[in-house]
Amino acid sequence: MTVAETKNMIGEKGQEGMTLIDVREPAEYEAGHIPGARLIPLSHFLDKLDTLDVSHPAVTYCTRGPRSRSAAILLKRQGYKDVYYMDGGIDAWNGLVASGPYEAGLFLLEGRKDIEELTELAWSLEHGTGTFYTQMRELSEDTEAKQIFASLVRAEEGHKSKLLEAYRHITGKEINDKTMEAKSIKGYLEGGVSVDETVDWLRKQGAALHEILEVSMQIETNSLDLYMKMRREVEDTSARNVFNFLIEEEKAHLLKLGTLLGSKINQ
Repeated sequence: MTVAETKNMIGEKGQEGMTLIDVREPAEYEAGHIPGARLIPLSHFLDKLDTLDVSHPAVTYCTRGPRSRSAAILLKRQGYKDVYYMDGGIDAWNGLVASGPYEAGLFLLEGRKDIEELTELAWSLEHGTGTFYTQMRELSEDTEAKQIFASLVRAEEGHKSKLLEAYRHITGKEINDKTMEAKSIKGYLEGGVSVDETVDWLRKQGAALHEILEVSMQIETNSLDLYMKMRREVEDTSARNVFNFLIEEEKAHLLKLGTLLGSKINQ
């Protein structure tokens, strides 16, 4: 939804007829938010879904759009039908114009119904995301951010190993990193966007830390969404346990990134 469309919905339905959700961190919310908006940070979003009224339309928003788009996708995947995100976020609400907002898509999922294909794709995206975090660690000047990105690089390597484990359980085939890399799609990260294009976009924005963290949170949310989809489609108990582990890992990454973002708001 555009800002104008969001304002029209608020005017027509009122606060009792819709749910306006601010998915930023508490410090961002306290610094200024849309009146009547409910705070549900993306870093805790999945654990709060059962508190929402499914009978009302929901509109999510963040600073510029990336986090709210991912939150809307999660809501749709969980069965919420009347869901939107506000394009441009609170910056657009306040009259600021964003230049070339980063948009992530899940187009790489299209046509991939087989769990074996999805596992191969997930390994590829974990590999690309590790490359992205390596570059973000080098790009960031913040010591704490560098440490977090380094830990995420290590985590992505661990996820690749877990996905190999799941692949073996699902297919009964033996596989290793070298074999999987030969099957992989090169140069993409979680969310289905190019590593190079994402890094170039951030460089053009001046690589502000809050923008790097916003994009990182969107990537992690899209990964969380992918693993929940995969868990629903696999029957093998051992493989499901792997995906349960990966889902909890992605939730922990979101919390880590969100906490860092919130801590940097007033600095």
